[in-house]
Amino acid sequence: MSVVNPRNRLVNFRLSEAEYQELKAAFRKAGARSISEFARNAVLKVIGTPEEDAAGVYERVKELQGRIQQMENRIEQLYRTLSLAGMAEAVRLKAKPEVVQMPKQMRPSQ
Repeated sequence: MSVVNPRNRLVNFRLSEAEYQELKAAFRKAGARSISEFARNAVLKVIGTPEEDAAGVYERVKELQGRIQQMENRIEQLYRTLSLAGMAEAVRLKAKPEVVQMPKQMRPSQ
């Protein structure tokens, strides 16, 4: 398969050791495959090329995947908590909240 717009130009620039360490940390945090990919996307974003949109979409999808995973973990934790309280079956059957009674030992003291 031929590449429509091959990357055949090289850009080279110097960084101090501190700047390079910051760049490495940023590229890892962003989840880029390489420093080169990270730097290229950053430059293209500044100059406003169409690839900026693709990179932005990719980052947004990655962020949303992480949030979905967090929600799944929280739902599982809630289900385990309800199971320990004997309430999971009522929740699973979508019982009305007013029908589900909280066990006395779990009720806040008044």
